[in-house]
Amino acid sequence: MKMVLLIVISAFIFNACTSTKYTNNLNNIEKLNTEKRLLTINYCTNNAYIKSINDEKYGKLFVEYIWLDNSCTWNGLSRGFFEYQLKKDLKVSSMKIVERLEYSNYEFTSYLIDNKYYVDLIYKYSNNEDLFILDYKGLYFQEQIQKFKKDFKSKSLGKKRLTKEYFKSLVRMNIVENYFEKVYIRDER
Repeated sequence: MKMVLLIVISAFIFNACTSTKYTNNLNNIEKLNTEKRLLTINYCTNNAYIKSINDEKYGKLFVEYIWLDNSCTWNGLSRGFFEYQLKKDLKVSSMKIVERLEYSNYEFTSYLIDNKYYVDLIYKYSNNEDLFILDYKGLYFQEQIQKFKKDFKSKSLGKKRLTKEYFKSLVRMNIVENYFEKVYIRDER
């Protein structure tokens, strides 16, 4: 029993250290120039917000951060819900994946929108936290991937980019779309 407990504790400590290493990669997003920020509140969220960034170096970025309460769960894949909401709100007829890379708890995806425009999405996930960063210019996207793969060159960098601005929230749209919900556990004593 002591051996099992030691293994569980060791695994927890190792995971915490690994998670911290990758979390630090996107901490600089908070330092960028925020144009507007909106807290999004829901009975299922501990902390959630959306914000629009207009940075001198990276250009326009959209950020949505969602930290779900332990008693709540997504009703599907959160990245899929984000893609659906983006496509719906921007009235996009087609959204094709040009490239997708995964490192630890990060997904980096470039999309071709309506066969004309490119946009990039950085998706970071952990237990109850989801961070979506929509990069209109592609420079922040490229820089973040290069922290994992130094020689990475984006296929969409320098091509015609999406300019329609997105400022919607999965948390606010949850009332209509039911993206996540509270999970009730029955006591069967």
